Amino acid sequence: MRFLAVMILTLSINCIYGESGFPHYFNKGEVKEMMQKAGSEGKLFFIDFYADWCTPCKWMDQTVFSDKEVEQMLTENYIPIKVNIDEIEGFELKQKYKVGVLPTIMVFNSKGQVVERIEETMNVDELLKMLILHNNPNNKVKIKHDFNVSPGGNKDQLAKREMTQAYLRYIESESRQNKNYRLQMGMYYDYQSAFDKVETLKRTFLEPIIVVNDIKDEKVRFKVMMGEFQTMSEAESFQKILHDDFSIESIIN
Repeated sequence: MRFLAVMILTLSINCIYGESGFPHYFNKGEVKEMMQKAGSEGKLFFIDFYADWCTPCKWMDQTVFSDKEVEQMLTENYIPIKVNIDEIEGFELKQKYKVGVLPTIMVFNSKGQVVERIEETMNVDELLKMLILHNNPNNKVKIKHDFNVSPGGNKDQLAKREMTQAYLRYIESESRQNKNYRLQMGMYYDYQSAFDKVETLKRTFLEPIIVVNDIKDEKVRFKVMMGEFQTMSEAESFQKILHDDFSIESIIN
């Protein structure tokens, strides 16, 4: 019976959450592509800005976006998408829309015009009230968006290079603000592998574990980091324990 209960719970969770860790009904793809989809279908466009380290964002995923009424309202009347500000496209949108706090929710009508901006956590009732308010025919006119997709040559390449450099400076700045030492337990080029590593470590260790993103050769890398040590000697002591007692290699960052 215990096995069946665990299996049923696991199946229920998988029905709500996809591989990305948030409710499955959020669309995948670039923002321009999803905004075009909203226009062609005559739906509103919904962006939820988040980060993997954002606890309030995870709370909304587990308690608000998993609500059946919220899911029905978003899937029937909106094109919802999540944007990770720690990924390069998310960083560009963060800069463009001046996202300074998380979570930030933005709602656009089918024409691509902003009709709502929320910079705080919301409960189910608050979110539903806002979604219902904007779900009116004036905000849901079918329209074709003509985004400029033609190559811009050197000018576009320069703009892309500048944005990439700004993103790397942002990642470096965020890293410098963290004065604690951590142990790098692994590095991956896909989030699912990093997530699997985190789950494996959690079964053995109680130390805090985070996933840090950076970019190399225009590819996003995910570094699994464990611990929050105040001094280098503390980090080295724990690194030795990992090596001697668990045969686990790590790098101090």
